[in-house]
Amino acid sequence: MTESKKIGQQLAQKAPYAVVFTAVVFIVLFMSSEVVWLNQIFASASGIISIVFLLLYWHGKGGMYFILGLLAPMLAVMFSELPDFLALAWVINGFFNGAALALMAYLYLGKDAQR
Repeated sequence: MTESKKIGQQLAQKAPYAVVFTAVVFIVLFMSSEVVWLNQIFASASGIISIVFLLLYWHGKGGMYFILGLLAPMLAVMFSELPDFLALAWVINGFFNGAALALMAYLYLGKDAQR
């Protein structure tokens, strides 16, 4: 396994912890503010897209994927309705939740492919 593929694998191994952490943050946010569901869908999708692009980069598919992977969170913030600071916290947490879920899928699909 190449060094860059190991990066993705190491991140994926920590993804279940990130999902639990973001779930706890979601609970705290839910108790303190209102949810804008469209923001959450867009933020989670942005996290998934970001990880997919970064994994493509780490697997040697080209540097453009790295740039696209880094642009995804900016798009999530730009196109979200952010009436207050807590709405931004929802979007950031949604992004990381989507990214962690994508890494978990990568981890488990990779294990199935090895069998």
